[in-house]
Amino acid sequence: MDSAFDYYSKDVIKNAAFIFYLPGNGKTALNVFYSPMAFDILMRSHTVRKKEKESASDILSFCDKWKKLLDKKFEEIGGAFKERTEQVSFIDVIKSQKRFYAVQGIVLSDSPQNINQAEWPHLFILDRTHSDHAHIAKSFRKWHLNRREQEIVQLLLGDHSNKEIALDLNLSYNTIKGYLKLLMRKLDVNSRTGIISKLLTE
Repeated sequence: MDSAFDYYSKDVIKNAAFIFYLPGNGKTALNVFYSPMAFDILMRSHTVRKKEKESASDILSFCDKWKKLLDKKFEEIGGAFKERTEQVSFIDVIKSQKRFYAVQGIVLSDSPQNINQAEWPHLFILDRTHSDHAHIAKSFRKWHLNRREQEIVQLLLGDHSNKEIALDLNLSYNTIKGYLKLLMRKLDVNSRTGIISKLLTE
């Protein structure tokens, strides 16, 4: 994994949140390298805390998930695999404590020709998103969200479940599900996470 240092200096490693991931073929002993900041963000994320477990193996789980999301995005775009390299793509958003981070993925192209394309190294970068009131208000105006949709989004940002949102707004569970489907259609996404990421990153 010394090759990771070819991409980043020690100063950058100390101050950036990134993960260098080599998918491998099951024979690789060590296929992930991450900065201390990235590890801290992920270990404080809602997903890991929910499992009540903090371990480096969770980093691999995140990487596997993000690689699949990136592969899926590339499949939708089309084109040769080689043409997809070095393209920075937004693929996910995670919540770490009270902050949100956008995850961007890059397939690194300068790999030996004898390495299978599915095993090419990936770089995942975690950038804090804008969750301040001014940015959210601007997003609400941009996507023409009505008052009820805005209320639901604010609760989504607070990591509330559909049932909690229904109770908080005094609406039925099915009504909330209906609103979320409408929001997904309006924002052209297919998940609760997609709603958040669209509003926080654009």
